[in-house]
Amino acid sequence: MTASGTATPCRVLVGAFGRPGMRDLDFGRQVVDYLQELTWPDGVMVEDLSCAAPLVLHRLQELRPAKVVLLGAVARAFDPPATLRRYRLDLTPPPPDAVHRRLEESVMGMVDLDHTLAIARHWGGLPADTVIIEVEPAEAGFGLGFSDALAGCFDPILDMVREELGDLAVGAGQHRDLEDEEVSALHAGTETEVLRSVLPSDGMTQLVEYARDHARACQQRDRSPALLDGAWSDAHGVTIAGRVRPWGVFVESGGDWFDAVPLDGDMLGIVVGNVAGRGVEVAPTMSDLRAAARAYAAIDGDSPVRMLQHLDRLAAKTGLGRQARVLYLTVQPASGEVRFCRAGGCPPLLIGRGSSRGRYVGLAGSGPVGDSAGSHRPVAAERLEAGSTLLLFTDGLVESRDVARAVGLRRLRQAASDGPDDLDDLCDHVLRTCTAELRRDDDICIVGVRLHAAPVPARLGPSNA
Repeated sequence: MTASGTATPCRVLVGAFGRPGMRDLDFGRQVVDYLQELTWPDGVMVEDLSCAAPLVLHRLQELRPAKVVLLGAVARAFDPPATLRRYRLDLTPPPPDAVHRRLEESVMGMVDLDHTLAIARHWGGLPADTVIIEVEPAEAGFGLGFSDALAGCFDPILDMVREELGDLAVGAGQHRDLEDEEVSALHAGTETEVLRSVLPSDGMTQLVEYARDHARACQQRDRSPALLDGAWSDAHGVTIAGRVRPWGVFVESGGDWFDAVPLDGDMLGIVVGNVAGRGVEVAPTMSDLRAAARAYAAIDGDSPVRMLQHLDRLAAKTGLGRQARVLYLTVQPASGEVRFCRAGGCPPLLIGRGSSRGRYVGLAGSGPVGDSAGSHRPVAAERLEAGSTLLLFTDGLVESRDVARAVGLRRLRQAASDGPDDLDDLCDHVLRTCTAELRRDDDICIVGVRLHAAPVPARLGPSNA
């Protein structure tokens, strides 16, 4: 918060919204970090409002500002990327069913400008003089930092805010203007001597550090060869790439995971699972179940049925993992034989070498872990050709409250068919494409398993990051 003194009443509130880890959708939060380090007149407060809409409403009712200016990146899809829109808000309350839906989504963790506006308009938390400044995002998928298209929006937004302050604008937002290449360096996370020389405060330094850390984390998490905690095994001819995306803000671990375990006879066991629930609340349960699955794979991993039966008995005796969805798969690289058993969840997608369209295999699944039918789980078998790929994934990739699983499965098959050949790039492409039109409300895990003609060591090990 920036204010000249705690006793000064709030005349104008400048607030912004962002969604961490969502590329351009986090732009508003990064802009307000910048604005907070500038000098503003008495009575002007600058705050990050990236929290649940009821909390924002409470803050508005507490401050009772005469004017509100709200900033954020909002995908409207009718303007080119980086388009700035400024408009005065119509305070007519939305329909009650829309408010109820927005309130439910807000309580479940959805944070954005539209949710706050709907709830604040319903309960009368905004003054008549409320102005919205939006920017159309260029990249709305998962990732860190923001796109090149938005890098030049800092100063135009600052100018708009100054204009909205009117008579208060004298001396508002004083700073040394950054050259285009300096803004680009800030956005890209590079730390240059010229950028050091223009930083107006420690706060701007923190913003540079934040952008640079984002870029580094993005490279380490998204572009590394999949299994980060892995070790080389004796299994040859199989390459694995995987991605896990927990649900929630500032969440690094959730309920989805994957694992690969070397077995006797150069076989490989692969687990993909998600526990009941989502986000950080279920991360401890996920960790325990992942360890149990790895131990059972080491004991009885050559049999997918026996592997899942061990988890069924564990759930029956202790409750651990009950209602979890787990797929366990064994690969024999020498023959290309794949056998798997599925306790709930989604069927794997098989993409043949040079095939224009994949197909789902092992459609006959069974109930989740601990289900009464656990002792009768069907086993599916496939023989993979060299160069073919299996995509294993959890429900969060293909469905949400707004998207039916059947629709998501069609999108996934099309995305995989149109994707690049490199396995790492394919996982990135599928994740980005499938979530572009999916309002996320669950954790996501996707794993690619590819069989090669020539022996290729597979990097193995547990991962939930």
